[in-house]
Amino acid sequence: MFSLDHKQEIMKILGEKGCYFFSLLYLSEKITGRKIEPLDMFIQCVDNGILSENAFVLDSGKVLSFMSGHKFAAYKSDPEYMPKIFEYEVLVYQNGNYVHFVVGNGEGLVECDPLGCSNTVKNGKIIEKRIFHRVIQ
Repeated sequence: MFSLDHKQEIMKILGEKGCYFFSLLYLSEKITGRKIEPLDMFIQCVDNGILSENAFVLDSGKVLSFMSGHKFAAYKSDPEYMPKIFEYEVLVYQNGNYVHFVVGNGEGLVECDPLGCSNTVKNGKIIEKRIFHRVIQ
């Protein structure tokens, strides 16, 4: 298991494979209006079994729920789908063998790219969207 003593190892993993995690972190900060410390949150998500140690998101709805404190459900949709009010989107881009996750603005455009300006977004295309909607309990 990871601890905060392994910061460099965690940062390497997140730098190479953490785009979906960082997209969900961005959405959580947007929803809550508060900053979230990414290394600590990574460890908490791994410890809770919703994120693998190599940053693979095991259940995106549960990750967003855990980070934001609100219950969310997630589903995959076609690139053409336009989110409804109060839905959030993560865009999945592909360029050759590379796949990259970014936060969409609700109109199919990039609101936040965890890499800043990735080649996969620049030279690729949206292959699907991940749509998140809040579950009223």
